[in-house]
Amino acid sequence: MIKIPFGAAARGILTLAKANATPISTAMVILGMVSAVVLAVKAGKESVEDIEEAKEELETDELTFGEIVRATWKRFLPVFLILGLSIACLVVNTNRMMKRYAALSTAYALSESYLRDYMETTKETVGAKKEQQIRDDIMDKQVKDHPFDKEAERGIVETGKGNTLFYDAITTRFFRSSMDKVKAAERDLAGIYATEDVVYLDDYTNALGLGKYSECGNYLGWQKTGKFDGSENLMFDYSSGLTASGEPYVAIYHYRNRLSVIR
Repeated sequence: MIKIPFGAAARGILTLAKANATPISTAMVILGMVSAVVLAVKAGKESVEDIEEAKEELETDELTFGEIVRATWKRFLPVFLILGLSIACLVVNTNRMMKRYAALSTAYALSESYLRDYMETTKETVGAKKEQQIRDDIMDKQVKDHPFDKEAERGIVETGKGNTLFYDAITTRFFRSSMDKVKAAERDLAGIYATEDVVYLDDYTNALGLGKYSECGNYLGWQKTGKFDGSENLMFDYSSGLTASGEPYVAIYHYRNRLSVIR
């Protein structure tokens, strides 16, 4: 006789359900809302007959609100039950996402703290000049890893503000501008940061002439932490080098102010 491992199958299904809890609950919310609308339409049509029957029983041409409710509530009960379950799934899903966001923020804060300590220790160990050279080498590698002359879709953004070639480390885009215009954008963003305590990624890319970054441009950026950890001022970091084709470039990156999720 073949033994079916029901226990193992149940554990497997439970593990799969936990791993996909968010999309499953989202699908349940959507399905519940659609079902509620369909049932509500059906209940509305059937309740017309119930109302007419109630009028005949009570021998009246018009029912009060309470009489209408007593005559039709059973028709709409499934609708309210499904709506209640859908709302419950939505609340659970929202709470789960909030907890995940909190965990992600905590992990990011710990990683950032470790990285900051690592960079400060590196600077103390090898010296400021050598540490700057390490950062320049990292940016040079990143520029060469994101060539603009080999992929047509990664062309140079012409901002109309100058002819100097720049590379933005966040968007990994090349663009032409001038150092004066980039410095002016840095000052403008620093002013916004000083007064509003936050600069969004979309503000940053628009200031450089790169346009809107993406759908997450209003959720990422730079925000003051309230601690004297380097986040109280917004400043760009710069590096320079030659592209694979030999053209000079200036790279913009953020060593002192790192991008984070806006809380």
